Amino acid sequence: MVYKQLKGKVPVPEVFGWTEDGGQVFIYMSLIVGEPLEQIWAALNGEEREAVCKELNGMVKAWRGLEQPDQVLYVGGLDNQPLNDIFLSGHRDLAGPFHGADAVQKFQNGCDIEIDIEVSVVFTHADLVPSNILLSPGPNPVVAAIIDWGQAGWYPAYWEYCKARRVRPNPEYFDEDLDEEWNTRYLPTILDPVDDETVYHPWLWFVLSKGI
Repeated sequence: MVYKQLKGKVPVPEVFGWTEDGGQVFIYMSLIVGEPLEQIWAALNGEEREAVCKELNGMVKAWRGLEQPDQVLYVGGLDNQPLNDIFLSGHRDLAGPFHGADAVQKFQNGCDIEIDIEVSVVFTHADLVPSNILLSPGPNPVVAAIIDWGQAGWYPAYWEYCKARRVRPNPEYFDEDLDEEWNTRYLPTILDPVDDETVYHPWLWFVLSKGI
């Protein structure tokens, strides 16, 4: 399992089990002492912010550097399952998995994403937003955990950045100025940014066309 490969490189809570009660799913996992980045980012100074971003960049590189377990390239969820991205919910035909050397093109054709450059497939968290990054309490915080891996899978390489840029943090903690600063100054130091014209805007058109 990919999470075992990330042990010691990315702090991921250990999941002990899950159950469903009254239509709600409850997950039992190890206790992590930390606060969502979303809630404390405004209080951090510049050096603390840069240190957190540098640490996150190393973690992102760790999971994007994983290799697919199968010989045949595919775009899809873990263990050759369909993708579970919320942006694909209600569109089962777009979730794959798509196999073969042209897996990315098959996925993009299905989604009507007009990206003409060659794109690799990498392991992707797919919900790397400030609420899913836990920081240790106190001064000089470090990343205590990356949580909410339910949408993770093997996606085109641009998906992580595009999704993180599109999803807005809670405005209770991130006002417009802080959100703009996060997207323009800090997010590009965590994730490799993509070109707006050739990648982000075609991806965004897909999102908007699906009413997301």
